[in-house]
Amino acid sequence: MSIMMKAHLSLVMAATTIMLLLVVLEGPSGTAAGPSSQEGVIYTEPEDIGRPNRIAVIEVAGWGEIRIELYENMTPITTKNFIDLAQSGFYDGIKFHRCIDGFVAQTGDPNTRNMNPYDDGMGGSDSTIPLEICMNASHVDGAVGMARSSEPDSASSQFYICDGPQHGLDDWNRDDNGYAVFGVVVEGLEVAKGIAATETYGNRRPLLKDHPVDDITMSRVYVIDPPVEVNDTFDDNKDDRSRDIPFPFFPSVLSVMIFIGVVRRKLHRI
Repeated sequence: MSIMMKAHLSLVMAATTIMLLLVVLEGPSGTAAGPSSQEGVIYTEPEDIGRPNRIAVIEVAGWGEIRIELYENMTPITTKNFIDLAQSGFYDGIKFHRCIDGFVAQTGDPNTRNMNPYDDGMGGSDSTIPLEICMNASHVDGAVGMARSSEPDSASSQFYICDGPQHGLDDWNRDDNGYAVFGVVVEGLEVAKGIAATETYGNRRPLLKDHPVDDITMSRVYVIDPPVEVNDTFDDNKDDRSRDIPFPFFPSVLSVMIFIGVVRRKLHRI
């Protein structure tokens, strides 16, 4: 083999190696390649929305409160859907219908308001949203995600709270579509875990295997702005006149008193 042919072969092999490395290193991404290849799926990147994410407050009758940070900066479509439903009062009075210890506590189905437990988990709101995936929002302990059917764009109102990390639900860990995480519990995680661990019918009623025996009702769901952090530390470099008593005040009063005393003495002498 000639020197020229050997050099050419080396260049081809080097180029092939570089291309293979680029493919391996690229891995799963949140670029436009995802949504363009599959209908009903939107991949997002974190954005600066100019303010902190809002907080959803879930009041569970007899259990306490669960507070959730809504990932408005990562999943704007999904969080807007949830906020709109919460502000309309849609979630008030809806029960938890699927509880699995060490997995999830699921709710959001308006069918749970009726007296037929066998259709719990089959209902939703009047509209659906696309599957919105952000690679920065994964199924950590306390993550809140949207329930859906096998169709990626079928989520509407049902959501679940993770009891422990559930990374098997993440989009990048599955051959099929994953599930959309749109928030995380910031207060009351012990309440959510207690609900997930509540008694269910199990094998006594196989069709209601994961259905709670007792009603667990969201009495109220609403959205608030996050608390503002106030820095109470005192900065010596700041001009804080409210802390200081003007020093010239004391000698001025004393001067007036001395002046009055001198005048009185002079008057007495006259």
